[in-house]
Amino acid sequence: MKLKKLKAKVRDFKTYGAILTALSSFFYIGTLLPKDGVTSQKVEMMEIIVFALLIAAFGFFMLSNHFNRKLQNEEQF
Repeated sequence: MKLKKLKAKVRDFKTYGAILTALSSFFYIGTLLPKDGVTSQKVEMMEIIVFALLIAAFGFFMLSNHFNRKLQNEEQF
């Protein structure tokens, strides 16, 4: 039962990371498009959001790797 939970965590955290990476890419593309009537403050806010989403995605990928190593150790024993 514990192995199933670890596998589910690995899969979930990889999914979360992939979703946040895709979302940050979407927001980044929005900063590259023509900006008629958009202030520089809004562009800076979008760049901050992109950066925060990428940091969160990296954290989820790190958690996925952590639980994957834990799963491999459990499978050995």
